[in-house]
Amino acid sequence: MKCVINYYCLLVIFLFASSSAHTYAQALSRVSTMHITVPLSDRMSYRFERYLLYAYNQLGYKVKFEELLTARAREMVDAGRFDGLMVAEKEIEQVYTNLLLVPVMLARGSLVLYCNREVNCQASVLNNGNNTVGVVSGYSMSANFMQKKQAATYAVKSSDNLGLMLSKGRLNYVLLVHEEQLGTIGDLDESSFQKFEVHSSEGYHFIHKKHQHLLADLTQALQLAIEKFGPLVEPSKIVNKY
Repeated sequence: MKCVINYYCLLVIFLFASSSAHTYAQALSRVSTMHITVPLSDRMSYRFERYLLYAYNQLGYKVKFEELLTARAREMVDAGRFDGLMVAEKEIEQVYTNLLLVPVMLARGSLVLYCNREVNCQASVLNNGNNTVGVVSGYSMSANFMQKKQAATYAVKSSDNLGLMLSKGRLNYVLLVHEEQLGTIGDLDESSFQKFEVHSSEGYHFIHKKHQHLLADLTQALQLAIEKFGPLVEPSKIVNKY
């Protein structure tokens, strides 16, 4: 009788342990992949992808990159539907309260006003209520910058669309991001237009605040990635955020 009881005790313990291990494995699989949104620009994705893959692999995570339009990506990450943004300008901290900046600079660039040849191309055109300026929709760098300006805005879904509208003469003014290493983010032949730099900024990786526990280690891992693959920004131009 004692042997039978011992057998059942061992069986119960085994089943409990198996169930616990299965539950733990399920929980581990749910957090072992980070879903990171990436811009639709292939140039941007290619430039930053290996750095993020290396950094997250150092922490034991796999990465799945999800292509989304800028505005949609930021909304989805802020809502916790995805885990992070590949790279974005530092100013979005002021708009999205659920995003955490990883303090390793990945990009540096400017917001540039591009104009057709026939019009005046100065910062003052942004405060002329008779002008219409093309911007990327949502809380993009260009849309945010125009919030305090007097000119009207025409919002489109992507930078490529802005470049196309300027080229076809549908707009006389557009705001596009120019990254130091990648050039203008948008389908645009810069030599055909006037341009005027209106704002400079820096790009960082962002994660949702639910991953705050990763911030210190991820910062160190990204720094290691830069040491391994080389700097993304000219060292002489890097200014520490913190």
